[in-house]
Amino acid sequence: MKNKAIAYPILILLISVIIYLYNPSDEGEETEDDNFISTTSSFNYLPTSTTNQIISHEYYTLSYSEKHEQAEWVAYELKKEHLKRTQRKRPYFIRDKKVKTKSANYKNYKKSGYTKGHLCPAGDRKFSKKAFDETFLTSNISPQEAKFNGGVWNRIEQKTRYWAGKDKQLYVITGGVLNDQLPTIGKEK
Repeated sequence: MKNKAIAYPILILLISVIIYLYNPSDEGEETEDDNFISTTSSFNYLPTSTTNQIISHEYYTLSYSEKHEQAEWVAYELKKEHLKRTQRKRPYFIRDKKVKTKSANYKNYKKSGYTKGHLCPAGDRKFSKKAFDETFLTSNISPQEAKFNGGVWNRIEQKTRYWAGKDKQLYVITGGVLNDQLPTIGKEK
């Protein structure tokens, strides 16, 4: 990780904390489980990418910053139907094969003093095993202090789920603060 800059996710507070209530009408191609926007859908609210490395996964989209070895933002749709209490076995983090330059190795976090903070939370993707597992790609994590990850970040995730349950559908954009002056972790080249 070439001592890449850490993101201190005070992240653009679940950025644009949700482009509220989008009409879940017929726009876009529906998928067999009808619980997420397909990549051919009309999710036209993506932020600008400063890296030109936009990666579309089945259940979220991100802009990857090789310089910082993490996503500059992650965007996804959260529907009321996504809010399942299903218990799933937590997989190991793995590298994102869609990142041309290779995403960071999860081992960079070892003894760094930081936790692996999901940008698209696993808790928002419990409606299917595939969706849940997809959140464990290293392109979807950002270094976070444990108190932040288990504290304010967790409360924001819970509040977002509350809004999705109440309002039926949200578009969520999250990201870290990518700044070259912040400390770095890892030793990847």
